[in-house]
Amino acid sequence: MLCQVVLALALIGAAVAIPVDNGVEGEPEIECGPSSITVNFNTRNPFEGHVYVKGLFDQEGCRSDEHGRQVAGIELPFDSCNVARTRSLNPRGVFVTTTVVISFHPQFVTKVDRAYRVQCFYMEADKTVSAQIEVSDLTTAFQTQVVPMPICRYEILEGGPSGQPIQFATIGQQVYHKFTCDSETVDTFCAVVHSCTVDDGNGDQVQILNEDGCALDKFLLNNLEYPTDLMAGQEAHVYKYADRSQLFYQCQISITIKEPNSECARPQCSEPQGFGATKVGGAAAAASPAAAAAGAAQLRLLKKRQAGFDNTLDVRAEIAAIDISEDAQTMPEVLRHRNSASLDAYSSPIHRSRQAENGVCMSVFGFSTFLGMAGLLLATTVIAVSYAFRPVTKA
Repeated sequence: MLCQVVLALALIGAAVAIPVDNGVEGEPEIECGPSSITVNFNTRNPFEGHVYVKGLFDQEGCRSDEHGRQVAGIELPFDSCNVARTRSLNPRGVFVTTTVVISFHPQFVTKVDRAYRVQCFYMEADKTVSAQIEVSDLTTAFQTQVVPMPICRYEILEGGPSGQPIQFATIGQQVYHKFTCDSETVDTFCAVVHSCTVDDGNGDQVQILNEDGCALDKFLLNNLEYPTDLMAGQEAHVYKYADRSQLFYQCQISITIKEPNSECARPQCSEPQGFGATKVGGAAAAASPAAAAAGAAQLRLLKKRQAGFDNTLDVRAEIAAIDISEDAQTMPEVLRHRNSASLDAYSSPIHRSRQAENGVCMSVFGFSTFLGMAGLLLATTVIAVSYAFRPVTKA
């Protein structure tokens, strides 16, 4: 009889000590945003519990309560709830890490509860953002979310920042050099333009922005303005090489992760001087062995600096500059008359009658010759007439 009672009590205890009839279904959904991490769970049955940061159950903003739905989640800003941020040099990027607990009992932690170590990795060099999920003491789950690097372009616009892209312009015409990067996320990246050169397509290359993003010649291109995180630009006037119309521009844009609640770092540049652009290639560099060696050394230096920017994008633009046209209507009055006057073989100005524009034009030398011959003819005629009418003497 006693054994039957003990057995009955054991069966009753086993029936009461069953786990909560719920659990996480599938993989947790992780969203690595520009300033926060969001973790969402799908549950097998309607959820009655809490999602919170481990160790911060009672801290406001670090716990999310859900009742009656089959989904539970929490959003954690980078600057609260002990969310850790660690910068990595290899690979280059930023780790954002936290530990999230999902509890299926309203008051207690039970055996069906789970703890996940969530880690978002914002990679600069590889142009991706990865989210890594680790389950404490149980199993490890991984989920990767690709966040593409911004797509950048370089445009030369007519007039100002809202103008249309142009490919042909006249020397002196006002244009706007515009650099734009498009990103699928907001408030995540910063862009800095630097290392800009212009060349004629035959190796005559001139640097107009240095490696720090500062202008070198105010007559070619002034320091850039940055109206937004991913946009830069500056007004300029069209110029060209002496004997070539094409201008080929090439710049580099460095993309970095923007720090939360901060502004993008911008180049700290002084006011550029005139004629400060640096030649980095072409015939001028080959004028002498020393100049050629200096040009080659500078090119090697540029390549060395650029090689360290795995998160740097190249952008290009080109424009054809039209020469200043010669307009006779704009010349001074005296020069216009001089330009219209012709000279004969003896550099004597040709006299032209104003009353007979369609008459015969004759130089001073020709006019003098004409008068001489006319006089000679007149004299000959007079002598001939006098001889014809002389008195006849009779023998």
